[in-house]
Amino acid sequence: MSRYIIKYGRDDRVKYISHLDFMRCFHRTIRRSRLQFLFSQGFNPHPIMTIAQPLSVGVTSESEFMNVGFEDGFKPREIVAILNDAFPPGFKAYSCFKLNAKEIDVAKIDKALYIVEAEHEGKADIEAFMANKELIVPKKTKRGISDSDIRPHIFELRELSDNDGVITLEMLISVGSAYNLKPETVLDAMDKYCEGFSHGFMSIHRKAMYGGGVEKLKNIV
Repeated sequence: MSRYIIKYGRDDRVKYISHLDFMRCFHRTIRRSRLQFLFSQGFNPHPIMTIAQPLSVGVTSESEFMNVGFEDGFKPREIVAILNDAFPPGFKAYSCFKLNAKEIDVAKIDKALYIVEAEHEGKADIEAFMANKELIVPKKTKRGISDSDIRPHIFELRELSDNDGVITLEMLISVGSAYNLKPETVLDAMDKYCEGFSHGFMSIHRKAMYGGGVEKLKNIV
């Protein structure tokens, strides 16, 4: 019996399924494969499985992390191959890391790197935007919608390109239980603080996540 960290992602074909739908999908994937879940003890056993920072509907990714328990019998490289054979189209496992201790804790992931493409009007002065000491915008929380200063939670923001009314941004922002900032909220702040700028339809891709030791998974299969 072993615990593993699996790095996986999803593409445009499945970006509109919810977190709960993915959980059901993964359970069915395991049933189709040669892998066997570890189950919790007690009156209501359930598969040992924790997903770090669930993706929002409509977001693609190449850097999701899962802590999951499987019965022994397969090497990490084999688990990656087995998952990719059983996953439905649109999902992909990239790497697997066998846990020997608590060297990786997906619950401590606190930053995410996104690539965002957005249709827009006007010009965004990113340098002036990031020079603001405060960026106050409405933010949805469990208690409702309230004004929040998101500036401390934007670590990096770069314009990669701006062609034919589509701006491409790279942003490193907070995720996690302490403070979870969505790329859409950053674009809303740009609408407010960048004079003449307004965005429309956007596509969002999560490229990487950091914290909790997940960096050790780089190039490990």
